[in-house]
Amino acid sequence: MYDHIRGEVCESQPARVVLRAAGVGFELKVPVSTSAALSAGKEAELFTILHVVDGNPTMLGFRNRVERELARRLLTVSGVGPSMTLAILSSYSPSQVAQAILSGDASTLKSVKGVGSKTAERLCLELRDHVAKLELIEGATSADPVLHPPSREDAINALITLGYSEKDARDRVSKAAEGDPEAGTESLIKLVLRG
Repeated sequence: MYDHIRGEVCESQPARVVLRAAGVGFELKVPVSTSAALSAGKEAELFTILHVVDGNPTMLGFRNRVERELARRLLTVSGVGPSMTLAILSSYSPSQVAQAILSGDASTLKSVKGVGSKTAERLCLELRDHVAKLELIEGATSADPVLHPPSREDAINALITLGYSEKDARDRVSKAAEGDPEAGTESLIKLVLRG
């Protein structure tokens, strides 16, 4: 529903930020690293997830698309809600979380308050393939990990909206980008659709 919100930071407390955009104050729950990087009175842009459980909405905010996508994956695991997701992403950078999942290091995840043995094992088991698709680049800083260039991610999301499976969309966009590495979102979509 909401992709991102850009506005003035009204409040920044650990794990909570209020952004004022178009005269509306949006309360977002965020990882501690995100709130620490924001200061009241400055402009910021946060990528969002609107998570609704039993009619109670929670708006989550993240500094970049990679962190948000990892959070979306974490939320798909049974027993993992917004609080646990934020606790994990407050304890470790997205690349550290991805590495723990890929290597099956449940003990690292279990060290986060609220994450039990079974949940940590489920995270490793259920998300291994999904996290591998995120293609976090080695050597990315913990503050700003990288997926693909935004044009590729946008093209993938557009193709998914058009009915492609996520795997098929990623494969086709990667193939199109090999042929034209400088292609923007629109060009990549057209290349894929033209076959």
